[in-house]
Amino acid sequence: MKRSLSVSLFAAGSLLFLIGALFAFLFPEYSPDRALSAYFAEEPLPQLTPAITLLTRLNSPPAVLLYLLLLSARLFSRGKRRETLFVWTAIGGTALINSLLKSLIARPRPELRLVEIHTPSFPSWHSSTSMALALSLWFLFVRNLPPDRRNALGGLLLLWPLLIGFSRLFLNAHWFSDILAGWGLGMLLTSLGTPLLSRPEKNHAAA
Repeated sequence: MKRSLSVSLFAAGSLLFLIGALFAFLFPEYSPDRALSAYFAEEPLPQLTPAITLLTRLNSPPAVLLYLLLLSARLFSRGKRRETLFVWTAIGGTALINSLLKSLIARPRPELRLVEIHTPSFPSWHSSTSMALALSLWFLFVRNLPPDRRNALGGLLLLWPLLIGFSRLFLNAHWFSDILAGWGLGMLLTSLGTPLLSRPEKNHAAA
């Protein structure tokens, strides 16, 4: 793997996280947070609410843990130990760091939520873990494919964090800046695990 790819991903994730943080805490008057929250609090398309609620549950903590266990079990059973460590670093690390940041920052969520939830808001856990999951799958299974297949599958994978982020916005469970910061956090933390995938195998000479 080219080092520049990891560096670019880290830089892009850091920038996105910074933009979300700036919107949330330093320049809220320039943020779309309040306008978007007021719009979705009115439940503009109530017929979509059940489907969106189901969608967001597909990236809930129990679901993400299940994905992580299944993926790591598949990799470990095939002797891919570095890849197994990578997914725990990327997805598990993102989930853990996000939860710690939530507790430390303790930003209140929008008041008129369409789902019952009481944990702090910043950054969005669903958005960060969905991004880490999509990027992990890309690095593990897609990045070495021919360009046409890589681009098509990469676009499909990117839809997952975009849809999950939209679901959190639609249900008014998060401010828009929470979602931006969540995507950024998932990107930068996944990038920190990518050196595990580029480390050369050790050759053991026969005795």
